[in-house]
Amino acid sequence: MSPELIILLLNVVLIVVAYQYVYPRWVGNNMQKLIMNDLVATFISLIVAGSLYSGSGEDFSLLVVTVNWFWFSLITYSLMEMPMAMRYMRRHNMLQ
Repeated sequence: MSPELIILLLNVVLIVVAYQYVYPRWVGNNMQKLIMNDLVATFISLIVAGSLYSGSGEDFSLLVVTVNWFWFSLITYSLMEMPMAMRYMRRHNMLQ
């Protein structure tokens, strides 16, 4: 499996677990808790990706540029999370 695919799968699993199981139970409609829990989930993604690829010299492709594991993980996690965050906030009446 390619390194990009491993990080993308990691991100998908974290986002699904967070938005389908953890946040509805612990966050509810509290924006402050959502932000804090999102930061924790993002750090978990970076820690796991870092433990796999830090110091490996592996390059990751973002279609038009090549980046290291940190930027690939952070950018892809953020892009994948945005639609789920918006959906969650709409569903829990957090957008005003």
